Amino acid sequence: MVFLTVVAPLLWAVDAGWGLPDSVLFQFTHPWEGFTAWDIIMPLFLFMCGAAIPLSLERRLEKNGGRPNASYWRHVAGRVALLWVLGMVVQGHLLDFDLLEIRPYNNTLQTIAAGYLAMAALVCLPMKWRIAVPVACFAFYGLVVHLCGDYSMAGNAAEKVEQTVLSAVLPAGSKAIHELGELGYLGQMHDIGEIHYTWILTTPMFVFMTACGYFSTKILQGAVAPIKRFWRLAALGAVLLALGWLLVFCGVRMVKHVFTVSFTAQAMGWSALLFAAAYLVADVYGVRRGFGLFVLFGRASLAAYMIGEFFWPCFMFAGNYLTKGMVHLVGAPAQGLFAAIVAVALLIGCLVAKRKLKGA
Repeated sequence: MVFLTVVAPLLWAVDAGWGLPDSVLFQFTHPWEGFTAWDIIMPLFLFMCGAAIPLSLERRLEKNGGRPNASYWRHVAGRVALLWVLGMVVQGHLLDFDLLEIRPYNNTLQTIAAGYLAMAALVCLPMKWRIAVPVACFAFYGLVVHLCGDYSMAGNAAEKVEQTVLSAVLPAGSKAIHELGELGYLGQMHDIGEIHYTWILTTPMFVFMTACGYFSTKILQGAVAPIKRFWRLAALGAVLLALGWLLVFCGVRMVKHVFTVSFTAQAMGWSALLFAAAYLVADVYGVRRGFGLFVLFGRASLAAYMIGEFFWPCFMFAGNYLTKGMVHLVGAPAQGLFAAIVAVALLIGCLVAKRKLKGA
């Protein structure tokens, strides 16, 4: 969240004012094939959702003897519904109140909801099923994408399923169908950026990524010395990274927009290694100072996401309004950077206020 809502706006402001090398800017894009720093954000959301499940849903189950009751499912359904609706608000054009504009399934929050719902069901089953189902999801999706299409925008199996399902369930003339079909067949890989993703057939990968986070926390809850937990989690990350590169060597292209298995394994490998590094610093070595900003965003991640994705223009308007006079003193490029700094400060202030109100 810090990367998405603090680092990125400041970087865009620096680039707008003075320009940044293409090698730097490339790391903040989503190319059709490959892996950039910007690509880790969405998978890491899913990973951390799964990482929280042993600390949240499993504790709820423990209070009821390990069995899900009506209260448990009401809690799960409420979270899923909230994430789904907010996802439609942010990127699904829900507030247009136009059936031809609305995209029912096309947002990170909805992928989190899908992974969360699946893991909420799996934690009610024996451990063998918690392991077998995500592995089966990974294998099933990998085989379908590899054998039933290619890795181009128009020819991949996930895109074909997306078109078929959307055409069947959405009204004729829906912009969701037109958008996917038109952009998918233009072949302009760089220009479509954020919007060309597949979701329906890709759902098993969202389950797999959530499960990776879940098992990472289970490793850290193991009854061994903390340093051994760190090495076990680091080993999991290394294995997933190696699997991702092995799949690339075998011809499975690394495409984030359809979450191919090679990309997903790579993303989960980096996520597990980041989690292991955080555990090493905070729990093994006990270094807690200096991480207040990360803790703040972690505790208010949904609010930070909604502010960053939905209300950011309001913060930038305020930033530009409060710093507009500085253009005469420092010039337009620096004024733009100061406006972004003010906008980020306002965002952080909102999260601090939310935390204080919640604690009051």
